[in-house]
Amino acid sequence: MNQQEVKNILMNLQNKQYIESDITHTFSENNTAVFSVKYLKNDQTFEVIQIETNSLQRFDNVDSAVHCINNLIAK
Repeated sequence: MNQQEVKNILMNLQNKQYIESDITHTFSENNTAVFSVKYLKNDQTFEVIQIETNSLQRFDNVDSAVHCINNLIAK
């Protein structure tokens, strides 16, 4: 998955069409969930959770969240 595809996913989560919904996108490898991302409309932040460690990071802009996700994909 390239950087633009990740950015498109995040932009869709942030889309006003879905703003009243609570949508989480989960990234998996070999049918095992690795991390997830969701947009928190009240805080206007993206939340990235590494599932194995349950560590959470929040980002207030798309580009920072994309950078984090690309790093997780590259692992």
